[in-house]
Amino acid sequence: MPTGAKLVGAVTFFIVGYWAALQVIPTFPEGTPMTYFPLTIAVIGLVNGWMVMGSRAGGSLSMAIANGLRTSLQIAFFGLLLFALRQMFLRSANLRYGGFGEAIADAMNLFLEYLVQSLTIEIWGALFVGGIVGGLLTEWAARSWR
Repeated sequence: MPTGAKLVGAVTFFIVGYWAALQVIPTFPEGTPMTYFPLTIAVIGLVNGWMVMGSRAGGSLSMAIANGLRTSLQIAFFGLLLFALRQMFLRSANLRYGGFGEAIADAMNLFLEYLVQSLTIEIWGALFVGGIVGGLLTEWAARSWR
């Protein structure tokens, strides 16, 4: 059921996802196409803000911060997973793999490679600060619109 907390969580974490994606762009190799990258990560944030943060709002402030950080970490996890799988599918279309197991192993290697590439203060700072602020705003919305 739609609530004010779910709406605020979705909008807030859409912005957090978009902001974090903009911090990731300078870490890509030059010439990498990034047409829908920020929007894709923002939509992951929107879905997580609605389903994770919005549904768990209504507790204490420490729970709000913890749930906001959890939501931000889920945005990072699903973003990394989505783009690792995307790259694996693009490579498999070029018949680069000998079998299914090789493709899955490469997808996990890509996930880890992208994770190491994302380990910067700017990216994780945006996710942590955005998660805390998003959690507190969602909690405020849950308390205001009962």
